[in-house]
Amino acid sequence: MENKRFVRHVLKPGYAIILAGSILDNIFYNTNWFLLGSLIGFVWLCLGLAGIFLSLKELKKGEGFMLVQSGPFALTRNPMLAANFFGIMPGLCLLLNTNLGILGIGVSIFLFYRHIQWEEADLKDQFGDAYLAYQDRVARLVPYVFF
Repeated sequence: MENKRFVRHVLKPGYAIILAGSILDNIFYNTNWFLLGSLIGFVWLCLGLAGIFLSLKELKKGEGFMLVQSGPFALTRNPMLAANFFGIMPGLCLLLNTNLGILGIGVSIFLFYRHIQWEEADLKDQFGDAYLAYQDRVARLVPYVFF
């Protein structure tokens, strides 16, 4: 499966749930806006975006023909998805004042673990033993947690 297609397949449902949760929470349930939560959410979201930009910068060094193992890729094999799951998505939930949107994070993580084996198989085919060694050394999603 192509990497961009994989990322869209995993992230689109999560972001859709966050948006729907925001609409339900704020319009239909008429929840009160929480300014401090919005400020924390904005900072959290910015940290997630910084993680994605650092990952993209590091990824450009390999330009698609080299296995990138430095920078954020030294901590997790999927730093851009980790930045989405643990930075941007929770930041949006706080910024948009939605509790129901948190389900979107869970759905995206579920889809990630359901579909990651195909992306990893492509990387094994492309990089061989180098990817297997990298896989043994670096966590899939959460640094220092090997699952």
